[in-house]
Amino acid sequence: MPHTAKTPWRRSLSFRIAGILSLALAPIGFIAIYQTSQVSTQSEEVTRLSLLALTQQSVENERGILQQAYGAASGLARAVEVNGYDAANCRAMMQDFNAQQPEFSLAAFIPIDGQLECASEGVGIDVSERANHLKIIKEQAPSVLVSKDGAISHTSVLLVSQPVYFGGEYAGYVLISVPHSVLELEKLPETATTPEQLMTFNAAGEILTATTGFGQSEQILPIRATLEDIASMAPVVFSGQSRLGEDQLYVVVPVVDQKVFALGIWPSVSNMTEQVQAPVILFPVLMWIASVVVGFIAIDRMAGRHIRQLSRRMRRFERVRTFEDHRTMARSSDELRNMEEDFILMAETILQDQAELENAVRQRNVLLKEVHHRVKNNLQLISSIMNMNIRRAHSEETKAILTRLQDRVLAMASIHRNLHQVESQGQVNVGNLVREVANQTLQASASSGHRIRVKIDVEDVILYPDQAVPLSLLASELMANAAKYTANDTGEPWLTLHLTQKDHRAELVMVNSKGHREPESREGESTGLGNQLIRAFATQLGSTVETSETEKEYRAAISFEVMTFQPEPLDY
Repeated sequence: MPHTAKTPWRRSLSFRIAGILSLALAPIGFIAIYQTSQVSTQSEEVTRLSLLALTQQSVENERGILQQAYGAASGLARAVEVNGYDAANCRAMMQDFNAQQPEFSLAAFIPIDGQLECASEGVGIDVSERANHLKIIKEQAPSVLVSKDGAISHTSVLLVSQPVYFGGEYAGYVLISVPHSVLELEKLPETATTPEQLMTFNAAGEILTATTGFGQSEQILPIRATLEDIASMAPVVFSGQSRLGEDQLYVVVPVVDQKVFALGIWPSVSNMTEQVQAPVILFPVLMWIASVVVGFIAIDRMAGRHIRQLSRRMRRFERVRTFEDHRTMARSSDELRNMEEDFILMAETILQDQAELENAVRQRNVLLKEVHHRVKNNLQLISSIMNMNIRRAHSEETKAILTRLQDRVLAMASIHRNLHQVESQGQVNVGNLVREVANQTLQASASSGHRIRVKIDVEDVILYPDQAVPLSLLASELMANAAKYTANDTGEPWLTLHLTQKDHRAELVMVNSKGHREPESREGESTGLGNQLIRAFATQLGSTVETSETEKEYRAAISFEVMTFQPEPLDY
């Protein structure tokens, strides 16, 4: 890297940006002169919070009763769902509840058809045509409604409902009826800490209770807002004009679970003049806008556009590994010029290293392919020499031993031929290797006159050569032993070979038919070379061969963990 002279502090990017921003933001310091305006703002906030708290306090009695009814309806609904619908038991439960909570005029489970069979009183009444019933079963959700003429009490009541589901299907609702006389909203004391008027309403904008009564409640509402709109803003304090033309303060607070809200109406506060607030707010806003504009222009001219250009060059280099070797920041700060120089040097180094790495990988792959090819040729040459010795041998036992040895050599040659043919020298589809060595072993068995019905079910299992080679040779030995000792007294001999992988474990299973055989032919009872090789290959895979047998079949299985590649230090 070329030597870079130390940048004078007056020309540094930080100094330039700090100087420009200091000039741009200097006017904001004058805002401290107007800090007295914050007193007015804080006073408004205190007033707003006080009104919210006082309105909440004024409706506390009604809030407690409604929350109690809401919770009771929810508990009874869950009890009906758990116990199932039995009219007698359900009726007894409702009557017990109403006896313990006499302030409620009715507790009932009302099914969709509107027939009262489960109720604390009024059993047998049909409410299927009443408007509130139709509204509740249509919405199928918790609700609080008002009824000026209750079906049973024939008085003005609030209806608190909770849906009931049987087996996931809507079956009806539990209803708690709260008389208006219990709420005692009309007894609100007339003091400075209570609103002039107070009403409650649900989320749909339906008035539930009002200190003025239902007849005059609409007249005290604000002109340009509906109760449904006001419910969506709770909690909130706002001023407005009533429909009677009076200026009022309206305070909205939630009462029950965003289902019921209280609206308190207070006299207007004459000392809260918004006209004085406008200039106080306007001045710092204008100063802030001016500072931001000046600061943005300065930063963009000094650094922003140069950084964007360099960023585009970096992204283009990341995508296509090319870059234009020319300087575009000759008139920018020293830090940005040094950054561009470093990027160009880094890009050149990366391209050079990438080219050398690709060339090294290409040479390595060619060398590995050549190694596998030569090993395969040498093994085939050994197989040819062994074939000549087999033809000259006079002893059948010698021919059999040499033939089996030749099969093992050909199996290893097949493995190296596959390793030579694959594109990636790192991993091998061992499923193809197992199929090939198995078929080769079976062909050798068939040539000796031993006919076997074979089923090979092998998945594509990707392994590194350290596991692929011993697994392929293990499959060859298992197939050879099975083909040698397979017998079936009742029909055609058979064998099956399965290779599967699940998560990070692979399993090889070989099952063959079983008949009369020599006692020493099975693994564990023989000291033959085949069984020794099977155990050796299993050890290389970090596992052991598990065998089992019945009167009709013999089974050998090995399960091992698929290892990740662990490079040696010389691989780097």
